[in-house]
Amino acid sequence: MCLVRRLGAAWFGAALGLVLAAGAVGAQEDYFELRGAVHVHSNFSTGRESIEQIAKLAVEHGVEVLVIADDDILRVRYGFPFLRDLLAYTRTEPAPFTEGTLSEYFAEIKRVGEKYPQLVLIGGLESNPFYYWGVDLGARTWTMHSFDRHIIALGLDEAAYAQLPVMHGPGNEYWDWTSLLLLWPLVGVAYGLVLGGRHPRALRLGVLGISVLCLINNFPFKVTYMDAYNGDPGPGPYQRYIDYVNSHGGMVLWPHTEAKSGIPPMDILGGLAHFVSSTPPHAEDLVDTYDYTAFAALYADNITATEPGRHWDTILAQYVAGQRPKPIWGEGEIDYHWDQKGNQIHDILTVFLVKERSEQAVLDALRQGRMYAVRGGDEQLVLDTFEVESDISRGIAGEEIPSQGLARISLRIDKLNGKQEEVKLRLIKSGQVIAQFSGLTPLEFQQVDAGIRPGEKVYYRLLAQSRSSRLTSNPIFVAGVGGSP
Repeated sequence: MCLVRRLGAAWFGAALGLVLAAGAVGAQEDYFELRGAVHVHSNFSTGRESIEQIAKLAVEHGVEVLVIADDDILRVRYGFPFLRDLLAYTRTEPAPFTEGTLSEYFAEIKRVGEKYPQLVLIGGLESNPFYYWGVDLGARTWTMHSFDRHIIALGLDEAAYAQLPVMHGPGNEYWDWTSLLLLWPLVGVAYGLVLGGRHPRALRLGVLGISVLCLINNFPFKVTYMDAYNGDPGPGPYQRYIDYVNSHGGMVLWPHTEAKSGIPPMDILGGLAHFVSSTPPHAEDLVDTYDYTAFAALYADNITATEPGRHWDTILAQYVAGQRPKPIWGEGEIDYHWDQKGNQIHDILTVFLVKERSEQAVLDALRQGRMYAVRGGDEQLVLDTFEVESDISRGIAGEEIPSQGLARISLRIDKLNGKQEEVKLRLIKSGQVIAQFSGLTPLEFQQVDAGIRPGEKVYYRLLAQSRSSRLTSNPIFVAGVGGSP
């Protein structure tokens, strides 16, 4: 039995009304679903399994899309003052940039994709564009800030990936006229060899030695866009990364913005110094950066950015008000590293609505918001229908339709395994919950909004939760136009 809290009256009679549907039929039927695992790590970086092993697991669990996003570079360095590059503590772990295996990485994705044609394999990279150091000499503690503030690039060619603007990557270094300033040690070399002939030999040799060390440190005399020793620059490094990827035809995803830092503290140099990693939740980055494609609306940690009136609704309101050029979409991210309870390849999925089984179709669905996020493994909910129909047109997630005043929201939600389970739903209009209801799957309903004014733009999205699963839809936009219904 469906338990309903009615917030209005009937189809034409009130601004808001709720009626049970005899059978929802939607624009969504023009597409078919591909269930995708987004943000997957292999043994090219922090994962334990090969790409082919992951592909086999995906097939076993009914996953049809794999978005591989291995870490591009895993390197941490603290350089001591004046000789930051020459005298530095560095720690490196395997990754395509640090191991020089970028070509092999993308070649393996292509090879496995050809071996498993039932899968769509998409290669990308997860980046840590920036981190910075805080040093407390009294406590002998070095704190690395923002290392877990990650971001994902998709849809680039290999040459563009190789130049991603990240710390310790080639895309962070360049030559320009200011490179000449890095030649300053030549003055000391000239003094030690030629100009200081009348000065004590020990002084000349000292200046010469220090100058040679500084010259070696500065080689190859490239300047950097950012370094780790000047504090927090805010969203700048991440916006620069987004702009770079967009300029090369790719897409950017913000992953796990509310997850806790996964790097434990440690003692180094036999306990003489202490290392701490600090990356607080940073959902505000979703609001402070622009022109990325999507963010993780579901992942393994707690998330508040998708709650009504929070970060996602702030972003969507900015789009509706003309302050952003495009909406930001939500997707589900597994952040998979190896097969384990609670983090199996099918536990958190992005369900793409496509018209063909291809990489381009999946990327188009991601770019256009034609997808939903779901968590629950074998117990996942399925959003069979989610559409809005006006007196003029109808649309699905990611689309915008015109209306002369009316919008009817229809949905059908079920369980992947066909079992009955109580599901609680919240229908959100422009950041406000306009209906809450619950019932047993399969559940169908229609919600009517008859108060859309000419010149007004609104959106509808859905949050659903059962005992074993959570589901987050993408918004459908409705623009009020003149005339009478």
